[in-house]
Amino acid sequence: MSVRSVLRGAAEQVLVRLPRTTKAGDRLILAYHNVVPNDWVPRGDVSLHMPLHKFETQLRMIRDEAEIVSLMELLTTEAPSSRRVAITFDDAYASAMELGVGACVAAGAACTVFVAPGLLGTVPVWDRRAIAGTWSAAERDEFLWGGQGRGGEGVLAAGRDHGNGIGPLAIATQAQLEQLLARVGEQLLTLGNHSMTHANLGALSNDEAHGEISQCDAWLREHVAARCVPVVAYPYGIAPKDAAVAARGTDAMLGLLAAGGWYGELPPAQQ
Repeated sequence: MSVRSVLRGAAEQVLVRLPRTTKAGDRLILAYHNVVPNDWVPRGDVSLHMPLHKFETQLRMIRDEAEIVSLMELLTTEAPSSRRVAITFDDAYASAMELGVGACVAAGAACTVFVAPGLLGTVPVWDRRAIAGTWSAAERDEFLWGGQGRGGEGVLAAGRDHGNGIGPLAIATQAQLEQLLARVGEQLLTLGNHSMTHANLGALSNDEAHGEISQCDAWLREHVAARCVPVVAYPYGIAPKDAAVAARGTDAMLGLLAAGGWYGELPPAQQ
């Protein structure tokens, strides 16, 4: 199986206007996380939580500059005649599913949500640690590479308590996700692989990374098979040591890295 590495832009860093130095055929994948109510007091890892009015403004600006298409159309259409953008959401925050996906549907813009099934119904550890004041750059690095982020244990230890006024920080439950899929057609909403427990795949052995991707793949096949894209969005934007080995035997054909900027031709496959 071949797995392609595709550059992925950080949506939280979109400038007032998309760069004028691009040309027809350039493509951009925007990676959002959460979209929260406009009156919500910022908490958690605030860089991940965008107020609805800002997200709606960005959607309008993007549509002025480029064509918004589905992720698979962007990835599989060679040499498009226009600049194209795909909208994605990582983690499946419940607020993003309601407000972010809702805004996309209202605008007629397709989007893809990357799901880590083990996170469903939890408040992620990164938001809890940010609230507690223990999520500095050094502490995040220690979490990712020092053991807690390796197999998802530290993430899942966040628990499933949505109290203390942090409701918008909760990941959707499976029931909420199913309800969303029932409301929104497959042309506007698809789901992708975000590993089983949101582990740092780069800190795992090839076999461990394969377990994370294949377990998520099996969950997606069982619960939402008709709505899946054959794409993995690597948690924390960190690729596994060997992407092809990690994705063997799964539906995943492409992997998305956290990076920046437009890209033109698809990069060559990695065998």
